[in-house]
Amino acid sequence: MAHSATTPAVTEGAYKPFRWFILATLVVVVAVQAIALITPAPLIGEIIKTTSLSPGEVTWMTMGTWNLFVAIAAILGGPLIDKFGFKWMYIFGMVMIGIGWLLMPAIGDNFMGMTVARAVQAIGGGPIMAAGVYVSATCFPKKERAMVNGFLGAAMGLGIMAGLNLGPASMAAVGDWAVGLRNLWPLAVVGILMTVIVMVGPKVAPEGAGMEHLDEAAAASNLALYKKAILMPLTWIATACVVIASWFNQAYNDMTPGYLALDPPVGLGLGAAGAGSIASLAQIGNIVGCLVVGIIVERLFHGKARPALMVAFAGMAVGAGLLLVPGINTNQVMLTTVMLITVFFLGWINASALGWIAKNYPAEITGKLGGMAQGIGIFGGLAGVAAGSAALHATDHYVVSTFIMVGVAIVGVIVSFFMQTHKHHDLESPAPETVTSSGV
Repeated sequence: MAHSATTPAVTEGAYKPFRWFILATLVVVVAVQAIALITPAPLIGEIIKTTSLSPGEVTWMTMGTWNLFVAIAAILGGPLIDKFGFKWMYIFGMVMIGIGWLLMPAIGDNFMGMTVARAVQAIGGGPIMAAGVYVSATCFPKKERAMVNGFLGAAMGLGIMAGLNLGPASMAAVGDWAVGLRNLWPLAVVGILMTVIVMVGPKVAPEGAGMEHLDEAAAASNLALYKKAILMPLTWIATACVVIASWFNQAYNDMTPGYLALDPPVGLGLGAAGAGSIASLAQIGNIVGCLVVGIIVERLFHGKARPALMVAFAGMAVGAGLLLVPGINTNQVMLTTVMLITVFFLGWINASALGWIAKNYPAEITGKLGGMAQGIGIFGGLAGVAAGSAALHATDHYVVSTFIMVGVAIVGVIVSFFMQTHKHHDLESPAPETVTSSGV
């Protein structure tokens, strides 16, 4: 399908250098959102001490609530980003996350109060998660957009790594976990200030760049392509890989800190500080995985998504299972190494699956398909926390929760076996754009 209106060619040099400050703002805002996501996780043991709730109930009210509301907010935030732009959504998100932190000492010590505070933060975090594709498409030339999405994943890992340390450190500084969380609100202010600078800064993209504006006939044709694509099984196989990865990711990042921190026989007894330190060091693997997966897939797997996905899911399954093995879970060096390698493989999944979509579908519908996959994937994360929290509540041990993660990763190996690397020739447009990605 050819565009009815021709978009003039735009060279990379036509984009202004200020886009790199926009990238820095994206990294900071996404990292702050990730810090808000994860900071309660290593504090679950401390929260239990000040409430009458079980580990499963505390895990759900702190982490499950986030995943429920962030999923809804991310999907609903997409149209708002298209209408108002990412800058206002960034400010909205940072304000909501800051308010949630400020509410912690007032209402965070009971189930309903903490649920409200976490819901407020998650409603702010959802649009931030949904804005990455929009930022890359409107502020960067096409050959840099894969790099921007790589930084997006790395910023999430960096924020999680920082949050796992900031939660216990802020609590230790004041002797109260709720006050410690409240004291993180200046991080949201940093994100707001950087976004305001972006607002008053120069327009970075030249005319005719970024999101293409199509006439009604072209838009209708694109819609027909999109409808055709969502009827194809391979579309849903790629989406399923994203959902499974999100399930594993949220379950692993939300459940593991509690497993490390809580006293035996429930956990490993490392305390909040020890759990935060190990879990944060492990996030280095996720950051590296997000940044290097493109090179690995292109050079080692010759651009094929299927073997990369199968290897990654298999590595995740083995890594999660090793958390329960005596001799590994009692040795902090080995435990940290296992966790680092596990999330290194986890960092491959989204880039490989979404990159496969970018390379095998017409460029004009890849945004819709990628957004759909990521939006549905967030609900996979919610399912991961729900299943893990329910198993933990029922058993008061992390064994079943961990076996669920292993099983989900094995399902990922099976699903990714059915991935293909050929193009849908019947979906190709007469004048398709060449889309490159570091993910496949």
